Amino acid sequence: MRRHFMAGALGAASLLACATDIASAQAETPQLAVGQHAPGAAVKTLGGTPTDLSHYIGKAPVVIEFWAKWCPNCRALEPKMTAARHAYGSRVTFVTIAASVDETPAEVSTYAAAHRLVPVVLYDDTGAAVDAYGAPGTSYVVIIDRKGSIVYTGAGGDQDLMAAIKTAL
Repeated sequence: MRRHFMAGALGAASLLACATDIASAQAETPQLAVGQHAPGAAVKTLGGTPTDLSHYIGKAPVVIEFWAKWCPNCRALEPKMTAARHAYGSRVTFVTIAASVDETPAEVSTYAAAHRLVPVVLYDDTGAAVDAYGAPGTSYVVIIDRKGSIVYTGAGGDQDLMAAIKTAL
């Protein structure tokens, strides 16, 4: 029994150390807050051409979603994103950032075409955008007004994108 306890204690210590490392990593890349200026970040088009998120910021309101094709929250958010794009697409730029390194640009492109995702789908192969925005995971949405200020952040499949976008107009 003592052996079992020691193994459990060592496992708990390892788990605690891992949790501490995760907390430290999250502290290094905090999420951006409402009111902050949205940063640029080096990403690529699905064709492999380097681009930067700053290209989209400060011209019109922007909706950025950090996304992965395997993400159930992202799938739940797809109809809301599509409805928002149909309602506001002429006044708002929609950008999807494929943030999962286990998906190739070709796989993302095929999925995006089949599911009619937003026209701008970018690939974050280095994690620069995830780091710049402190994205806690997929289905993370950042809405930026025309001046470049963040007006909304949220995650999950049940976000009210229509109301959030109205704050950027």
